[in-house]
Formats: sequence, C-alpha cells, structure tokens
Amino acid sequence: MLVPTIPLYLVALGATESQVGLVATSFFVSSIITRLFINLLLTRIGKTQTLFAGVLLTAAVIALYGVTDSVGAAAAMRVAQGLGFGTTTTIFTTLAADFLPDSRRGEGIGYFSMGVVLGASIAPAISLSLMDAYGFQIMFFSAACFSLLASVGVWFSKGSLSAETHAAESVPESGVREVFWHNLFDSRLTLQALMLILLGLCRSADMNFIALFALERQLDHLALYFSLQTLVAFCIRFFMGYIMDRKGRNWILIPGGCAVLIAMLILSAARSGAVMLVAGFFHGMGVGMLVPGMQVWLFSRVGPEKRNIASATYFNFYDIGISVGAVILGLLAEKVGYTVMYLVSAGSAVLYLIGYICISVRERNSSCSCQS
Repeated sequence: MLVPTIPLYLVALGATESQVGLVATSFFVSSIITRLFINLLLTRIGKTQTLFAGVLLTAAVIALYGVTDSVGAAAAMRVAQGLGFGTTTTIFTTLAADFLPDSRRGEGIGYFSMGVVLGASIAPAISLSLMDAYGFQIMFFSAACFSLLASVGVWFSKGSLSAETHAAESVPESGVREVFWHNLFDSRLTLQALMLILLGLCRSADMNFIALFALERQLDHLALYFSLQTLVAFCIRFFMGYIMDRKGRNWILIPGGCAVLIAMLILSAARSGAVMLVAGFFHGMGVGMLVPGMQVWLFSRVGPEKRNIASATYFNFYDIGISVGAVILGLLAEKVGYTVMYLVSAGSAVLYLIGYICISVRERNSSCSCQS
C-alpha cells in the first residue's frame, strides 16, 4: 500500500525528486543494517519471537506516518520502518526455506512468494483509492491494520513454527561470539550479490518513481499498472518453480532479465497509460521469475545452517541496488528527465544479463572439465 503513496506523500509535504530518493535510501539502509545483525537476534531470541516484534514495529510505524507533518519526520519514520522490514522479510523467507524439501525448493519458494504478490496486486489500488477519497491519514491507518492482522497470524502460529525450526536456532552461546563476524556474509554468494544490486536498481526505477513519472506525464491507469504487474507475477509463479527445479535456473533467470530490460525500454518511451500498462506486464513477468529464482539460487549455494545468511544477503544486496538507485535515479529524473532515467535502468538490466550468461558459461565449462 505504501509503494505508490509514499512518494506522493513526500511530494505533498514539499519534497523534490532527489529528496524522495534519499528518503527511500534511508529506508533500505536501515533494513540492510538490521539484517547484518539478524543472526545474533535469532540465536538469542528465536525466529518467531523476533518476527512477531518486527511485524508489530512495522504496524506502529505505518500508523505514525499519519501524524507526521514534515519531510524530516517522514524520513525518520521511514528509517524506523526499515528496522521492521529488514527483520520480517529475512525471517519469513528463512522459515519457508526451512519447511521445504531440497528437491522442490524452487516450486515451494514460488508458492510462498505468491502471498506477497497477491497482496501487492490489490494493495496499490486500495491505497490510492483511500488516499483520493479520505486523505493520507486514513490510508496509513488502514495499512497499519493489515500489519496488525499479520502479527495476529504470527502469534497464533508461533508454537508450530518454533517446533519446526528449533534445531536450526539452537546455537551455543560461545559459538555465537566466535562466528558472529563470519555470519555477516558468505563469500560463495559474492557474484549473486553483485547481480542483485543491478536488479535492485531496475526495481528502484519502478518502485520509487513510477507514480511521479505518471503524474508528470499525466498518464492514467496507475493503479491498474500495479495490479497488472503483480497479477502477471502471481500467475508466473504457479509454474516458475516447477520449471526451475526440473530444467534449471537458466530457463528462469535469463528470460526474467530480458523481461525487465524490455519493461525499462518501454517506460523510457511511454507517452500514454496504455503503453505504461505494457511495461507493467513485462515488469511483472520479470519480477515473477527473478525474485523467487534468485532466492532459490542463493539457498542452493549454502547449507541449511547458512540459510539466514543467504536470505539476508538476498534482501540486503537487492535493497542496496534499490537504495543506491533511488539516489542516482532521483537525481537523473530531476536533472535530465525520466527518459534518461529509465534508459540507465535498462543498462543495468543489460549488465545483469551479461554477468549471468558469463557465470553460466563458466559453470558449464567447469562441469565439462570435471567430467573429462
């Protein structure tokens, strides 16, 4: 609900495009810092207790948006929301991976992520409608209620979740101090992390600026744009994981990168709401493939004991790309316009595709060398 409305709220408070980008960056930086220390929290408190606290924090902060009256206050709330966002996204995904068998992890992560996609498919339309009819305050309070409902769900399921994940959480106290710094990042995920930064930059162009882009060019169908994008992503995940488990990740991650590239190119030239919807279709296709596909790829690179790190790495470096992109793209939009901004985003998608193809070719050559 906040994706299309926070930028509009900041502009209503008097923010420029570059300030909108800086506020978005503060949110993701806060999330990233939180995830760096998430393992320490999990080993001391436990996954479900930490998750419950994170969801409650998110609800409280979203409600407080409704009483802010300046860009600075909204930025402070965005930082606080980042703490809850960093906590909940990491733990929800790790819990899903804990439940899933290795042979069907791609399929399972695809189904799991449908929850987020289903919410995102209807939330922008709800929030924009509430904003137009009743103002920002009612919209923020309504969004906070959904987080409160999520906290109720976590509370009533915490017993079963704790039972399933107890073994993974039990780490000796002495071991925590010894391995803490080694648990911040796993070097086996370096290349994937760099690719996530590139994808995050593309996502930033859509997430942080599409509402302002549509406002400047007077494009209609903004709510439908978000709904179409997430509906396409939702439908793709019905079969995305099945294909990845049986055919391999190339069948998902290369087409997904191509879809994002096409979306960025279309947006750079969009002059009507109908053209913007076509971009939304392709972006939904790309997100539907890339988000769960990259998550599964990272999980496959580490053992069960490092899933928290893999999950945190995925979200951290994706968010680094989004936050860096928010600043860079915000400045580009302000200085040279949205056409150049979306072309730069398209260039990021091209770099992702080149990098991924190089990795795949190197892995295939290594495999052939080992067999021979």
